[in-house]
Amino acid sequence: MKKLFTAVLAAAALLCTFPKITAKAQEPAYIYTIIGSEATVIGFSGEPSYIQIPETLEGCPVTEIRDNAFCECSSLKQISLPDTLTKIGHHCFYACTSLECVVIPDNVTQIGDGCFCGCTSLTAVSLPDSLSSLPHSCFRACTALREITLPAEALAVEDYCFSACTSLSKVNTGDRLRSLGDCSFYMCSSLESLYIPPSAEDIGSFAVGYVPTEKGSQTKEGFTVLGEKGSPAEDYARENDLVFVKTSGAVQAMAAAQLSRKGVPYFYWFAAVWGAFAAVLALLLLRFIHQRSK
Repeated sequence: MKKLFTAVLAAAALLCTFPKITAKAQEPAYIYTIIGSEATVIGFSGEPSYIQIPETLEGCPVTEIRDNAFCECSSLKQISLPDTLTKIGHHCFYACTSLECVVIPDNVTQIGDGCFCGCTSLTAVSLPDSLSSLPHSCFRACTALREITLPAEALAVEDYCFSACTSLSKVNTGDRLRSLGDCSFYMCSSLESLYIPPSAEDIGSFAVGYVPTEKGSQTKEGFTVLGEKGSPAEDYARENDLVFVKTSGAVQAMAAAQLSRKGVPYFYWFAAVWGAFAAVLALLLLRFIHQRSK
């Protein structure tokens, strides 16, 4: 299902940007350097709305996007990342306020602090299972992000990672998570509950279930911590006067599967179907032209 989700996002990105691509827009809008036998993207030029980074540049695989490479590129709406990529630097897409969706390739094992912080138009993200940690402020203030599935191998969600994601309402944490950092889901005002697996022994201050007030912070009314009885999740709920409901990992897995089926925004499903329909029409048109030319 995750592969389907990735394909849908890719199809949507292509469909959304296709009418805007001109001969000029297809020119590379990124700046790169070759270090050893690997290519690294280090910045951008102009005001690109769509960027496709190839797998190789000058015959060298593109393995890294450098720190701050696309920082405050407010015109960028879509970016296609190559499968050769293994590292995305800190604040790489910071304040890309027009960026709508991102598919992070499966070979990426590291993304830096604040990587997508302030991407206020970001509605959908696909994270690879290769990531073991989501760093400090990675998706902070992504106010349009509605749902997220953490990587299967994720062990840590660091401080402020999803803080101020005010539209976030669905989170699948998986069953291997070991730590939730301070304020990791702070000010997620649309989030009504969160399952915390028993493996998460380190839960930071204000990690989840808190919203800001004029005088500081308070627990979100009606927020529910889901977890197993006797777990650190239950301790966190008790210590912070939050509602706790006993829930098994199996129930969480079923909810995650439902999220994978139904959680993709309707727009992307429509875009994928429309893209396939357009391809069939193009093929029929080519056949008609070919027959008429005989």
